[in-house]
Amino acid sequence: MLKQELKNRNLPPLKSRDEMIEIMQREVYGYLPENNFEWSVSNEKILDRRFDRGNVFLSSVDFTLSNKNGSHTFPIYRLLHQDGKKHPVIICINIDEHVPDKYFPIEELSESEYDIITYCYNHITSDDDDFTTGIAPLVFPNGRNSNTDCGKIGLWGFANMRVLDYVLTLGGTDEKNVAILGHSRLGKTALFTGMMDERFTFVFSNNAGCAGDAIARGGSGLPDIDGNFAVEKEFRGETIDRITTVFPYWFCENYKKYAVQGFGTDFDQHFVLASIAPRNVCVNAAELDFWADQKSQQLCCMAAAEAWEKTGLMGLKECDHYLTGSEKLLDGNVGFFMAPTMHFLSRHAWNNFMEFMRIHRHN
Repeated sequence: MLKQELKNRNLPPLKSRDEMIEIMQREVYGYLPENNFEWSVSNEKILDRRFDRGNVFLSSVDFTLSNKNGSHTFPIYRLLHQDGKKHPVIICINIDEHVPDKYFPIEELSESEYDIITYCYNHITSDDDDFTTGIAPLVFPNGRNSNTDCGKIGLWGFANMRVLDYVLTLGGTDEKNVAILGHSRLGKTALFTGMMDERFTFVFSNNAGCAGDAIARGGSGLPDIDGNFAVEKEFRGETIDRITTVFPYWFCENYKKYAVQGFGTDFDQHFVLASIAPRNVCVNAAELDFWADQKSQQLCCMAAAEAWEKTGLMGLKECDHYLTGSEKLLDGNVGFFMAPTMHFLSRHAWNNFMEFMRIHRHN
């Protein structure tokens, strides 16, 4: 059934990794201008030593990015083991600035085998059309002046890559097993980051939906005519028209070209996932998050899986139905699972991302 539904979407075939990255930058996310940045950390603070019987510390550092146009500093929080061993790392760019918060259940995370790094996306640059905040004026000292200049997703993604530069210098980092994780708009950002930087061996998108992990062609719904963003109404998948009207600054100007027809002429979102091959990508859909269009999220994973299969790896595990409840497909290098939630980065999601990483961990 699902194979036929995917065929009916009439997706453009996958291209080479370089071609797909070029298209998705030019038409959706935009390019990052060439900038010679330096980074530094300062003001390290131990915030709490009590986690996992004192074996895991919560600490913070001030992280500074600088170039010829100036500098910008934002806080990074670190949940690090103190046992002298190498640990896989999950870098989570977070919506909330508080630690802990509803998306960052610190006590549970401290009892895992992972080191966790987190920071707030608004501390990098504001989530609006103001390109004079945070790192934006360092990247665009004269403002954006091209239809292919990146939007805020590109800037947040750029910061993710620079944070990775720092994380790879930490003595406890297992550099073969580093993940980037984001929820919603930051799920789109995580995918962009993983597309651009091959040092991330795991890429986790949570409820990324339109312009993220859901294919646009044949989406299962339309925007609510009342502009209501509540996510519990069925058959309301977000569209390019809607997202580029409400959040145009996330993307390059070129993306607006596809608002009327609702999809790109020679690309779709499976290009982003496929560009991550042969590394690992895992997508979470929420059972009540119809705005993200769960069917199109699962079909996107199916369509991208070919990139892994061509190299002899398992893409997405074979499945003949749309997932519901807490079903999961984690055995392949493309993972997909359903969370019994609304639009939310839940503990259920965290546990499945960590299980996926455990299954595919590089030795």
